[in-house]
Amino acid sequence: MISEVAPWPRPAFRPTGRRATVSFIAFADENFVGSGLDFELRDAVPPGAPVDALDVRRHTDADSAAWIDGFRTGGLRNIASHQLGDLDRLDSASSCYSITISVEDPADLTYLQLAWAVASRIAAAGAVAVLDVHAVNWLAGSTVASLSPRRPFVIQREVSIVAETEATPGFGYVVHTRGLIKFGSPDLVAGVAADRIDHTGRILNHLAGMLADGHDLVRGQQLRFDAQRVLTVATYTPDAITPDLELNNEALLLVDV
Repeated sequence: MISEVAPWPRPAFRPTGRRATVSFIAFADENFVGSGLDFELRDAVPPGAPVDALDVRRHTDADSAAWIDGFRTGGLRNIASHQLGDLDRLDSASSCYSITISVEDPADLTYLQLAWAVASRIAAAGAVAVLDVHAVNWLAGSTVASLSPRRPFVIQREVSIVAETEATPGFGYVVHTRGLIKFGSPDLVAGVAADRIDHTGRILNHLAGMLADGHDLVRGQQLRFDAQRVLTVATYTPDAITPDLELNNEALLLVDV
């Protein structure tokens, strides 16, 4: 007898009124859904996962070529080249599936488990690659197909920590998250000196895990780390000094005191 898949919990959850949104794009050639892809997911998702919030659609080159290519050109292509290597199969894919779930104030992460389970089913059927849109993270189809539904939650698999390689005058080296919208949380942005890039990345990873657990950060809050560094939570507003990172999500700015 196969045991039920346990929900990924949010032990610190409290309502915020924000929506959590997950969006994956799975590139493929065949119409797996139309040819009978099994979406019977009882053994792959926890009981109570919000199946009614799931939206799976197929997009083809014939109908949506520009939209599809928008995910495999420009900056996203550069990231794909780094994370996937050979892009021949990605380029030749004639269609893709969008997997989207949006839920308000989720008290657990069953919606995220559901999205990954569907992506894994499509990948197992033959999808070439899967893009985690909000985290801007590419995974080979074989990697997604092999994901165990009983794996533990790991924040590093869900949220990207990005450190820019050149400083922004007046702001410093940008270190920021991508993907916290998946938990209904704002992304986090900091501008730091070169010798604080790594430490800031570790701080953002820690805070991302807290937000995934259901904690919230408020403007004006002060955070102390390693008994030597204090950060104040402020509003992130791109301007002449603060760079626009095109996060497609609300964000908070962390400022060294």
